[in-house]
Amino acid sequence: MNKLLYRIRILLVAVPAVISMNNIDAGSYATYTALVLLALLLIKAGRLLPQLANLFLLAELIGFGALSYLYGGVLFLLIFSTLIAAFRSKPAPYVCAGWTIAGLAVLYIVLSSSGRNYELIIAVLLLWAAIAAILYTANEFEDKRHKVEDLYEALALSHEQLDSARLRMLEYASQVEHYAQVEERNRIAKDIHDDLGHRLIRVKMMSEAALHLFESDTMRSRAMVAQIRDQLQDSMERMRRTVRKLTAEDVSDVRRYALDRLVEESVDALGIAVSFEVGGFPRPMYPSMELSLFKNAQEAITNAVRHGNATAVSVRLQFQSNFVALTVSNNGSLPTEPIEAGLGLRGMKERIALIGGRLEWQQSEQFSITTILPLLGE
Repeated sequence: MNKLLYRIRILLVAVPAVISMNNIDAGSYATYTALVLLALLLIKAGRLLPQLANLFLLAELIGFGALSYLYGGVLFLLIFSTLIAAFRSKPAPYVCAGWTIAGLAVLYIVLSSSGRNYELIIAVLLLWAAIAAILYTANEFEDKRHKVEDLYEALALSHEQLDSARLRMLEYASQVEHYAQVEERNRIAKDIHDDLGHRLIRVKMMSEAALHLFESDTMRSRAMVAQIRDQLQDSMERMRRTVRKLTAEDVSDVRRYALDRLVEESVDALGIAVSFEVGGFPRPMYPSMELSLFKNAQEAITNAVRHGNATAVSVRLQFQSNFVALTVSNNGSLPTEPIEAGLGLRGMKERIALIGGRLEWQQSEQFSITTILPLLGE
């Protein structure tokens, strides 16, 4: 019980006791004063010994009723002090009903025995019932407020946990991306060591052989020098591609490089018209993703010519906020039967499934197949 209610209880005992002294005979002052002090002591004892609070409250109800019965006046207000204490302990509804009925009975006995008129008795009883209802409603409201506060705290804790989980996921995604980049760099370094290193060693050996044959077999030495030139040219091209993958200074050039080469090769090898365009906001991709797009585009162009007798193919690379889509459409004949995933389509699906991609196709005026890959790092 808070200090304010405790003070109200003291006042509900002290003030009626002082007012009712006018009705006390001079010879009864000592007994009356002792009983009032005993009433205050009961209130204090109930506060000091909360484990015996119900017992003290029952003693208050009986004692205050007896005091009001003996001395009259406005001492019946003492019983309201007990009502406040009984309801502030937040008992069960049936206990509240019991205190209300018991108080009504005590008040009726006290007031009717002192010859009060029935209007006053009814008014006091209604006041008792109204105060009991107000205290019960206040308890319910406070319980709901505590529940709302608990729910708010739980919600705030959930938000903190969600924010913490989101930060952990971002950190994990960053680590995954970092590890992927490290693995990609290691793969490129291995390619440089195994491919370019091997080629340079072969060029060195061919150069030494050419030097030995320079005077004895000029034609053979010249042919060997030409081979060395071709080997160096091919090595330079591989080195350029590797450097572009590592630096990626011009994003649009790097993204379009492999597909541009595929378009040129398709035009030359298949004799068809192939267009290529890039949409959205191009972003760097891992070489493994570029390779998957290249292979799927190559398979789609080949299928367009082989199965649809296409003469024109359109390749579109569309960058979105969290994914990239490669759509290959053609003007060939449309399939007359449901499309079944053959070896080529299964290979396309398996290739992109490893990196979380999916494959879609549709046919309206033209047949188109789309490869969709997720972009990480946002």
